Amino acid sequence: MNSKGKYIGLNQRIPFDVLDEAIRSYFSKGEISREEILASFLEHTTGLNRAQKGTNYVKLIITRQEQILLKLKRSLKSVPYESLHKDDRKAICLCLIALTFPITYDLLVALSQGLKVQNQINKKFINEKIMSIYGSNRTVDIAIDALIPMVIELNAIKRDKVSLYSFGRKLLISSKLVSELAIYTEIKLSGSKSILMEDLTHRPWFSYFVLSGLAPDHSNHLISRKDSTVGKGYLTI
Repeated sequence: MNSKGKYIGLNQRIPFDVLDEAIRSYFSKGEISREEILASFLEHTTGLNRAQKGTNYVKLIITRQEQILLKLKRSLKSVPYESLHKDDRKAICLCLIALTFPITYDLLVALSQGLKVQNQINKKFINEKIMSIYGSNRTVDIAIDALIPMVIELNAIKRDKVSLYSFGRKLLISSKLVSELAIYTEIKLSGSKSILMEDLTHRPWFSYFVLSGLAPDHSNHLISRKDSTVGKGYLTI
């Protein structure tokens, strides 16, 4: 699906438990099992067609972000994926979803910008912000309806009452590599080539995370730290 020249690609919710288990299985077995993903999806939705479509989404995320997952797998080899704190795993899922379906990133940036001005925002605000980017049509509306419960489950926002939302609890990232993934996602999806270290707390995307220190230099890192000519450190991919 494409609107205003921008890829959308999503029209139903992907439960955290399904994607989380699929990533765990991929790390453990080194391959994707469609049958396992489908069985997991059927525990969260009624209807075989919806489960099959959801399975395709999960496979797409893992396939498109396989290089990132391989780097994570190599770097986390001494720490089983399932041993990571749940907030770390939720942050991984949120980043992978955003990298595969950038409308997720645009939605979260719009939410953050709105919630920094006022304590709560409504569904009308969300629709207007996203439709100003992707166009006003049924495809965009369906994508928003799929994404909102997903980002609620991933702690980005919370629903205070029907169609009224506020910031959720920030994800407390304890893994330095997961912090790198969050920064990589921001640099990649914002279209910038780099980000100043001092900007990490100011960009809307980082409203949803408490980052840990960055991982030391190693062959599997996702980002690089460099010094600028004015003496300020910056990060690049």
